[in-house]
Amino acid sequence: MRLSVISTLLTGLLLFPSANSIAALLETGTEKAQSVQGDKSIAVESQTASSVSKVAEIKILIQAAIKDSPQPFSGSVILLEQGKSQFELQKGEGISQDSRFVMASLSKQITATLILQALDAGKLDLNQTLNHYLFGDAKGDNKALKGTVAGTNSSANALNPSRYDERITLHQLLTHTSGVDKLGKANRFEPGSQFEYSNFGYSLLGQVLEKVNHQSFAEQVAQFATRYQFNGLSAELGSIEAIRAKVPSLAIGLQESEVIAPADLVLDEALLPAGGLIASAPAYAAFQYLLHSGKLMSAESYQRMTTAYTEIQFLWPNMRYGYGYGVRINKDDGLVEYSHTGYLSGYMSMTLHYPEFNLDLVMLENLSLNLNDRTRVFELHNQIRQIIRSQLLLAKASNVKP
Repeated sequence: MRLSVISTLLTGLLLFPSANSIAALLETGTEKAQSVQGDKSIAVESQTASSVSKVAEIKILIQAAIKDSPQPFSGSVILLEQGKSQFELQKGEGISQDSRFVMASLSKQITATLILQALDAGKLDLNQTLNHYLFGDAKGDNKALKGTVAGTNSSANALNPSRYDERITLHQLLTHTSGVDKLGKANRFEPGSQFEYSNFGYSLLGQVLEKVNHQSFAEQVAQFATRYQFNGLSAELGSIEAIRAKVPSLAIGLQESEVIAPADLVLDEALLPAGGLIASAPAYAAFQYLLHSGKLMSAESYQRMTTAYTEIQFLWPNMRYGYGYGVRINKDDGLVEYSHTGYLSGYMSMTLHYPEFNLDLVMLENLSLNLNDRTRVFELHNQIRQIIRSQLLLAKASNVKP
């Protein structure tokens, strides 16, 4: 999968430092792990599934994976069952439960949720064209314009420097199948014909929300957070240093290169809907719980969000299913999984949801690893995902409660 935002946001990648230099930096950080039974650290020891529940086993294995990871880790992790915190871990200098992080592409789930709420309110049609909402084009009134069926010889293909491809619909932007390019450039491919990850497409969805709701995207996020009491979720603009003056709990993003140093990242209006929102791990976990509990949108809209419309390829093993609206969907081995990951200069993220067990994991980090080796970048994510999957599959096989 293309991580197209990286090329525009990273200022440069240098040589990877030695493991000792990384360890020296992170040794000054704090590490905290706690269970719902109390504040005592969980002892990492071998226990069988017969002696502890699957969730307890998952907690032990995740903590061990982070502790023993050859890659540096700085961030916050939270595991929830039935919406209740079962395990929290914070590691890194100055990182606490209240620390906030730039969520990177997890922001797309917030944007998709706001789009579907606007759909439920009757403010937009997902099969309507992008140009209709941004420019009020008369052609946009034809709701039959769908890129998946539009003929390639249609006059809509004519390049208009002041319009996007006339066939692009909101549905295609949500599913990364629009092929949209900057104004004045030809579309990258026939809308609806293939999957290509597009941060720009989600930026355009933010513009659509501003048009139909008549307020800035940042204001909409603020109202959304207030309405559902997602304390710790916000949309901020400016450099990380400037934002920290207003939001001291924002963790400074660190970029791994020849040395580990603060990332040169600026959050602007274009980045917010695609990857620039800020949240603490508990705040995003609260959002994810309400989302998958059906409390943020209609049942019909949630079904739309969690339907796989297009196949995707990703670095994760056993990831051959598809993409919905801001959600990756996998059903390998009969285990339904909704997920997403994110990467920006200075920040990484991952979220997992398993509806059969009502189990959620949120992982927000303020250290982005060197992209010279992408397998290494996502290695810990892969390991934690496999820990959870293996335990849940064992639970399914033995027909026991996790």
